Amino acid sequence: MKLRIYATTAVLSLISGTASAEFSGTLTLTSDYDFRGFSQTAGDFAIQGGLDYEHDSGFYASAWGSSLDFGKDSDADVEVDYIAGFSRAFGESGVSWDIGYIAYTYPGLSSINFSEVYGGLGWDGFSASLSYSDDLAGVGQSAWYLDGGYSYEWENGWGVLIYGGYNFGNAYDRDDGMGIGLPDFWNYGAAVGYSLSKLYFEAKVVGTDLSAPYKTDNGVFANDLRGVFSVTLSLP
Repeated sequence: MKLRIYATTAVLSLISGTASAEFSGTLTLTSDYDFRGFSQTAGDFAIQGGLDYEHDSGFYASAWGSSLDFGKDSDADVEVDYIAGFSRAFGESGVSWDIGYIAYTYPGLSSINFSEVYGGLGWDGFSASLSYSDDLAGVGQSAWYLDGGYSYEWENGWGVLIYGGYNFGNAYDRDDGMGIGLPDFWNYGAAVGYSLSKLYFEAKVVGTDLSAPYKTDNGVFANDLRGVFSVTLSLP
């Protein structure tokens, strides 16, 4: 997966060309929609789905959606993300690069819509990327996200993944109005997955290094160490 290496995302585009291209889709049922260590569904189940497009030129695009639960006073019940990027390898080195753009939209609560640009490198299961938003979650302040990880898949269908990310920037500066209401923080996760035909099963643990008063054990925006289980159907 090109953009959200550590959180499911998918793709939509209206592109044509003479080179080979491929469309694909996903449907996911997950016990919790985790985004950078925070639950987006108050620790409850989410239904997610999307459509991917990849072109031999390296261009890719996507649209992806998920159910949400930001609490009873929020009008945001759905998130829809739109992604476009370009990824290529550096010759025969085995090193690849990836740049792109993502728009996070929340029908019913458009005031928190925001976008990011990102760039990353990958090599032999290792990956690292840096994302930037000039207005994180509509708070009027900028933020950065630096993340990296390692994944490996055996021929028998089993795979593992470990990753971590650092959230920082003006939006997390407590001396500058506490735009997002949090200090800089780390999020992390580790997962075990299994592929069976068109199904992918995953069990992972996620969390952040936030402590009181920013630590939330459960419910809306839970960010403590917790388990997440999901099953994804690939289409067609």
